[in-house]
Amino acid sequence: MSFSMAMRPSVIDAGVYRSGSDHLLEALALCDSILSRYKRCGVRLTEREIAAFANVERRVSALNGSSADTPSPVRASRSLSPDSGLHEYARLLQRCLTFPHTPAKIVASINDELSKVVGCPVRTYYVNTNDAVLCDPVHATVVPMNASTVIGRCVQTQTTVTASSSVYVPLCHDGRVVGCIEVEGTAVQIGTSFFGYALQVAALTLQNVSCIEELRWETQKAEAMVSMATRLARDTLEESVLVQSIINTAKMLTESDRCSIFLVKADGSLEAHFEDGNVVVVPAGTGIAGYVAESGAVVNIPNAYEDVRFNRSVDKVTGYHTRTILCLPIVFEGTIVAVAQLINKLDIVTQSGQRLPRVFGQRDEELFRTFSMFAAASLRNCRINETLLEEKKKGDAILDVVTLLANTDIRDVDSIVLHVLHGAKKLLSADRSSMFLLDKERNELYSKVADSASEIRFPCGRGIAGAVAVSGVSENIKDAYADSRFNRAVDRQLGYRTQSILCEPIMLDGEVLAVVQLVNKLSENGGVTCFTRADQETFRVFSLFAGISINNSHLLQFAIKAGQEAMALGLRRNSVTANRSSKGALVEVTAAEREAVTSIDFGGAYDFTSPEFNLFEVREKYDRPMDAAAAVAYKLLWDTGLPEKFGCQEQTLLNFILQCRRRYRHVPYHNFYHVVDVCQTLHTYLYAGKASELLTELECYVLLVTALVHDLDHMGLNNSFYLKTDSPLGILSSASGNNSVLEVHHCNLAIEILSDPAADVFEGLSEADVTFAYRALIDCVLATDMAKHGDEVKRFKEVVESGFDKQQERHRRTLLETLIKAGDVSNVTKPFEMSRMWAMAVTEEFYCQGDMEKEKGVEVLPMFDRSKNNELARGQIGFIDFVAGKFFKGIVGDLLHGMQWCADAVDTNRARWQAILDGRRQSV
Repeated sequence: MSFSMAMRPSVIDAGVYRSGSDHLLEALALCDSILSRYKRCGVRLTEREIAAFANVERRVSALNGSSADTPSPVRASRSLSPDSGLHEYARLLQRCLTFPHTPAKIVASINDELSKVVGCPVRTYYVNTNDAVLCDPVHATVVPMNASTVIGRCVQTQTTVTASSSVYVPLCHDGRVVGCIEVEGTAVQIGTSFFGYALQVAALTLQNVSCIEELRWETQKAEAMVSMATRLARDTLEESVLVQSIINTAKMLTESDRCSIFLVKADGSLEAHFEDGNVVVVPAGTGIAGYVAESGAVVNIPNAYEDVRFNRSVDKVTGYHTRTILCLPIVFEGTIVAVAQLINKLDIVTQSGQRLPRVFGQRDEELFRTFSMFAAASLRNCRINETLLEEKKKGDAILDVVTLLANTDIRDVDSIVLHVLHGAKKLLSADRSSMFLLDKERNELYSKVADSASEIRFPCGRGIAGAVAVSGVSENIKDAYADSRFNRAVDRQLGYRTQSILCEPIMLDGEVLAVVQLVNKLSENGGVTCFTRADQETFRVFSLFAGISINNSHLLQFAIKAGQEAMALGLRRNSVTANRSSKGALVEVTAAEREAVTSIDFGGAYDFTSPEFNLFEVREKYDRPMDAAAAVAYKLLWDTGLPEKFGCQEQTLLNFILQCRRRYRHVPYHNFYHVVDVCQTLHTYLYAGKASELLTELECYVLLVTALVHDLDHMGLNNSFYLKTDSPLGILSSASGNNSVLEVHHCNLAIEILSDPAADVFEGLSEADVTFAYRALIDCVLATDMAKHGDEVKRFKEVVESGFDKQQERHRRTLLETLIKAGDVSNVTKPFEMSRMWAMAVTEEFYCQGDMEKEKGVEVLPMFDRSKNNELARGQIGFIDFVAGKFFKGIVGDLLHGMQWCADAVDTNRARWQAILDGRRQSV
């Protein structure tokens, strides 16, 4: 229906068009909607549209009997209807849609127009959702948007509220409250349709105000970001200065009272920077900041005291009251580099001085998230620069030390150690340092140079340094007094306070050469702090050069010593008139050590001469198994009467056995127990097996002595390992044309022990017999090299086939070598349970060697490979079938008939192993 038809009351009865009012309202609503779209799209009214509005206004005036040129203002006492107010409505729309773009002027325009509509003063408030307040920009006042005020109650309930002499009406747009008006006077008629339209126009206008404010905020944010990025780009790359700049900017952007920045360090700990410049390191995961650093979540706490993660004790100490907290991660390329903690959003202060508390809102989070991108990039650049400077500093320090080491005589170990210590202190900013070199022969650590300390020596495994020497793994101790291994007595004597300790091994090719202990890392201000993971990584690089220098020094010493020993060895073997090798005295065996052995009372419980003697039982029964084993060896030798016959005193024999014991390592198989077992086994061969009838008494004596020295300082590794890994021993042996690496080493140490008058069991021999004894001992030790097993068997076979002649020294020497080889592999001839125990020990030693070969990247034989999970039974059967079985049956059948029990035991044990293997197959 057109407006012109609705204006013909003379033609059609007015009652027929009683519903025309509804149609008119629909048209006006449609008009309002179209004008709203005009506004959003920036379209202005055309002349024709303005003329159409004027035409409508004239018709309305004609219907009401008033002139369109003189519209009268609507008073509070006058009924406000859409018919009488269409002119005002059109004018209101035009005024509101052409407002100036400042919130204060827009709201002033709304106040003016609504005052004309209701005939009373009107104040308009718009909603600030970020701060949860109602703002009146005309009067520069804010009101909290809660039930504590009439206006807040009106907005919250979205209902008209009358209080005192005013009426408060909510303004809604698209079902959402955008503001509120305050109309002075309670007699106003606000229920009319026209007033409702006016409110819709006001609400639409306030919505536009919010949009304008949002655009203004986005513009300000962009400008602030550009300004901040420019400032950060100009700032120094010094981290502490940059962090303070970030703190100040974050406070300004989010209107916070306080701000702290927590930098995430490489070890996960947090370095907290505060506004006053203080820096505190806190453990990973501590507090709210620690949670954010680990989770990456944003934590917005409107009431800190209601959050269990908040630590109130800080407020109690400082007298500060924390209300609101906003904690956010600062992320660079997916990695959290820092955490910002903003505290207490600043209050809004009203014109009357009232303080309105605020909480951090979504806008604060968005603002800081944008800001954090620039902050993260700046922090990252700062850290890269810091890393480069630190690496340069480390490189310079390492280069200085390397230069010093290169110019140092490698024979001067003390100078090498001194340069290493000073370099380590400078590199890692340590207050004190000490180095402990590893004495492999004694399995001890000793200090040649230590800051403000004299030389000391202690076993590996004792204390922190000893533990590192054994494990080869560094120890970073943050509180020395909390570690039970630390000896506080040293601090008390020196008046020093040890706090942090970094104990690092110096290694080369997986082998520990020394241990460096750094004490009390010093910060830039001189305070004591903890060593970091970065310090450990730095030291590992540094230790490579130190290890090379120390190893070169050791190699030179070893080469000199080996050359001397090789010369002495040659003299022993080739000259009957050779003098004893000039050696330094060994560490003297004490009376207490001898007493510990002689005090062992077996009480006739064991027959040491029996092939069924069980050394494992002795080891388990006695509290001092090493002393018990030494006592077995002593009684075996002394009871033969041979030591007395050849002028060896009882104390000398004890000293010899104990000096040998000192030179055996704690490895699974080739240890002191093994050589005592070989000595006991050879005793049974000589006397129970009648082999002594084919030898001289001196040869029997030498054979028993050789049993105790034939594996001196065995490291649980075979000759193949030393040759494959190019170890110093392997290189030296290869250079001399002798691949029996270990056997030569055993001979050298045996000569060293026998060169000590206090342990020389050959002391009563004539010069000729001494030469004979040394030559026989060396030949027997060299014969134990399994790589020469085939040659030894062949030589024995040739002697037997040619007819063994006791009068020929060469025949007897071959028999000696065969006997000690038999004793060395005699495990398979023992009663089964003993044989099984020895098999387990040697298998574990094989596996340990295989593990080391894997670490060094060399080939590992299947029987040495732990991952193959080889069956013990299968391995023993293979050893019997291919080595031991043929060997024992051959020597027993060909010559040593009195040792028949050996051949029988081999068959019995093989059958037992086969039964075990068959049983497992059946169970599978």
